[in-house]
Amino acid sequence: MGVHSANQLVIGVLPMSRLATLVLLISMTTPPVVYAQTPADPALSHQFTYSIIDTTSEVDSLISSIEGQVMTALRLSGARPYGLFTPAEKPADAPFAGLNDNQVILMLAWDRPATELVSSLETVLRGVTGVSAVTTRVYQPLYLVDGLNIPSGHGFHVHRDEFYQPENVDEVFRLSREAWVTFEPAFGVRVVGLFRQVPDVDGIARLNRIFWYPSYEGWLNSRNFGDDPTSQALFAQRRQYQVEGSGIAFATDRHIP
Repeated sequence: MGVHSANQLVIGVLPMSRLATLVLLISMTTPPVVYAQTPADPALSHQFTYSIIDTTSEVDSLISSIEGQVMTALRLSGARPYGLFTPAEKPADAPFAGLNDNQVILMLAWDRPATELVSSLETVLRGVTGVSAVTTRVYQPLYLVDGLNIPSGHGFHVHRDEFYQPENVDEVFRLSREAWVTFEPAFGVRVVGLFRQVPDVDGIARLNRIFWYPSYEGWLNSRNFGDDPTSQALFAQRRQYQVEGSGIAFATDRHIP
């Protein structure tokens, strides 16, 4: 906590007076969603912001800022922290596009449509000391293994984005669920969630799948496809629906306070 002129409380480089205004703006942008009937899993009615944050400072310093008064303020605006992901240890030639050493991913759950919140959220995050860029997408969950909680601890969390024609999403989801039944116990891994970006962009559905592996070596072991031919046959069917050339994966660890 620092004292500036007029006793402004500072979060990073963002004065508390300005942060409070932004939080109020987020809170008032859209009202919570009211459902005529409670969904079977209320967590699926939430939307998630998925922010990739670049920093010019140390990642540990950025995490400390996010966990402090910034997160406290975002909770007051209705955000529920879902996950904070950091770069994972992996070989330099591992087939992942990120995370880079200067990036983190912040996922927040909202009980309201989140698209209109993105601008204000990014303004808050860009006000943190050392933040050089913020890119946010909004996702609707299709599957959450444990509601608004992530069941896994530290480990090797792979975030994989793939693209499909919208009319194929239901079939892709079905094939995924059936494959996970044998894939998870065969390799000692666990699905965390499956999300769909909203709205679709250029008529294409973007799905984000988060999977937990105990380590990079655990992920590598899961590439032994012959150990579970049942899931691999289903994954092969799923790949037939994937937009050719699409697919990008980030290797992350999950930060646990």
